Amino acid sequence: MAAAMITEAEASITPKYSSADDPADDLIHCSICRELLQDPRSLSCLHSFCLKCLQQHIEYAGKGVTSLSCPTCSTETKLPSGGVADLGVIAFVSRQRNERLIREKLADEVAKIMCTNCEEAGDTSSSGRSKAVTRCFECDEYLCESCTKMHKTFKLLKHHPLFTLDELRSGKVPLSLPDQNTCQKHKGEILMFYCETCDVPICSKCAVIAHRHPEHKQAELDNAAAERSKTIQELEKESAQIAIKIDELIASNEELVLQLKEVSSEANTELDKTRDSVKKQMLEILEKAYKESKDKLKEFKEKNLTMLRNKSDELNGRRSRLQITRMLAKDVTQKGTEYEIAAVYASVTSSLKELSEQKLETPAPKLGKVKFRMIKPGLPVMNTLLELYPPEMKMNEVKEFGNLVNGRGIVCTETGSIMVANFSGSEFYYHVYSDKGELSSKISTSSGITGRGSASSPWCIVLHPNGRIFGTGNTQHVKQYQGDGTYVNRYSTLSPDNVASDADDSTVQGLAIDNDDNLIVGNVTKKYVSIKKPDGTHITSMHVPIKPWFISATSADNIIISSYEERAVHVIDRTGEVLITFNPPDGADGAAWNPTGICCSKDGNVFIANYQGRVGVYQYDLKGGKYIGCNTNDVTQPWGLALSKDEKKLAVADNTCVKIFEIE
Repeated sequence: MAAAMITEAEASITPKYSSADDPADDLIHCSICRELLQDPRSLSCLHSFCLKCLQQHIEYAGKGVTSLSCPTCSTETKLPSGGVADLGVIAFVSRQRNERLIREKLADEVAKIMCTNCEEAGDTSSSGRSKAVTRCFECDEYLCESCTKMHKTFKLLKHHPLFTLDELRSGKVPLSLPDQNTCQKHKGEILMFYCETCDVPICSKCAVIAHRHPEHKQAELDNAAAERSKTIQELEKESAQIAIKIDELIASNEELVLQLKEVSSEANTELDKTRDSVKKQMLEILEKAYKESKDKLKEFKEKNLTMLRNKSDELNGRRSRLQITRMLAKDVTQKGTEYEIAAVYASVTSSLKELSEQKLETPAPKLGKVKFRMIKPGLPVMNTLLELYPPEMKMNEVKEFGNLVNGRGIVCTETGSIMVANFSGSEFYYHVYSDKGELSSKISTSSGITGRGSASSPWCIVLHPNGRIFGTGNTQHVKQYQGDGTYVNRYSTLSPDNVASDADDSTVQGLAIDNDDNLIVGNVTKKYVSIKKPDGTHITSMHVPIKPWFISATSADNIIISSYEERAVHVIDRTGEVLITFNPPDGADGAAWNPTGICCSKDGNVFIANYQGRVGVYQYDLKGGKYIGCNTNDVTQPWGLALSKDEKKLAVADNTCVKIFEIE
């Protein structure tokens, strides 16, 4: 096998950021130099870095920059007038970093911790200094036995908290004391209050000057911190699902990279084989076409690798930002002081809310095969277009329920329940099943109706976003019901200049909802498709080449219609012009091809039920109508098809029952 065509663009899509062995270390380690933070600065995304690392990072952006892009998650931070140096640091992060330094120093059993007070007194030799036995948190000093006694003697120092090194090593006492919470605007004033309007801790002077009541709502700092700690914890718990979703997207993105490499490798191998087969006859043409195809394949691969790399960087950045925010939220609510919780509340909640509100795209479909087609019989010229088709999706039956006689149209609701049209003899109902397959209600299609169509076999059913139910079946009308099944009204589906009466013999069957929430209605007698507003207002109509027994809308606002009588499935535009015809699968010509229900996914997979002959559910590609494969033949007489809202399940009205399949 030829080597895969992976050049410099094939560099592994790896995150710009990776966690340390202990995830909690991320709060106090710089992701640029990978070392413990030195003179730390915190950005608006809550990532912290060494001041020197940030200064080197911003040098690449040139002079005059007013904002800084986070090296980890790319979030922009507006710079203060003094630049990077004037950025603040999260108080909790600073204290955790200082405690790590103390902990590491205490854990070193080999190195002796010497008295730093003796050093300041002028004796810097190791022989002249004594071994430290205590630490003063107030002075941030290690003290020998002599200095400890002096410390306890001086009036100004004797109230300072002193702990022995053994006490510090035992973990029974704190490694540091929180910084004095003093106001930056009013020197010496303690931050005892909290402005709930501005989300900042304030002192008593702030409370009567810049944050005065009643314009500003105030609270005591301890009460405000306790309340905000709960809010942070709740938001952090809610964000867990976002973290899981991002991890799933990253895993899917990495899988797509591997598949892209495989596709490129297989295509390259096929290209080499084709070149060799015609080498003697078409050497000059072949070499030219070969080069062109190589260039196209390289362009195809590079374009997709770039797209996936960008997607990976984006997702990793969001994951990193979410990780650091959740970690800070969790740690600060468990270990932080009231001031630290209150001080970081606005940033943490803002970041968590922003991340929660960001839209997470679903993974792209798996890449299919790259194929080379011959543009002339016997002449496999290779400068053909590269065609990418979705892979065949496998379906596994997970549930079967219902006691139907003639199940036809089917729909999946937002809540997971199923509605299916069913008729037998004189009974005409829409059956409603719960997500567990239990029959919850029946909606009569004849209740409250008189005249022609008062007793008609229901055919198709749709659930409108406004909560109303619409249905068709063996009459010239569309019937409308409330969500509880109460009949509302019915209206004709023909254009205003050809309004049907009760004597009209036209029959409406196909029914779907388009992207604008309008109804698409198919008249099989007149081969007519109408677009109606939910209230019956006529929008447009068109003649179509086949009887529209079943209808589905595409994401591009085109319409798919099927007719088992004419054994045909077409994609048409809003004028009735045929854009694509779905040909029968191999070996299903003639009587073996009887297409009924159809549905279309957002990514362009079309599923077609074949109720007679080669019975099964078949998959096609919407882009060119290409047959992909048979998803399942574990059905007996399928009519209606419907995708669940997340498109992970397919519901089939299999004549006498409902079957639910999981889509792989």
